Amino acid sequence: MGLEQLVLLSHLNEDQQEVVDIIGMDNYKALINVYGGSPIWIPKARSLVPTPEIIHYIKTRMQNGDLPGQIAHDLEMPVAEVRRLSK
Repeated sequence: MGLEQLVLLSHLNEDQQEVVDIIGMDNYKALINVYGGSPIWIPKARSLVPTPEIIHYIKTRMQNGDLPGQIAHDLEMPVAEVRRLSK
């Protein structure tokens, strides 16, 4: 148990509070304990999921009757990219 246990939501700035809203205060305190003072980079999902897996997902959804617009909305990507990857 370290000083992070004394951290309150009121101690955090707006960006930090947004992270707490997503992961919860206990997890935020765990991050402080392990990574406090260190820069960390959180990648976008697109850089983690291999393109062939995205293509497979899109083609499967389209075979199930989903429209490119629906898929694009769900994946938060442009419709044109969904169409390009579905070919």
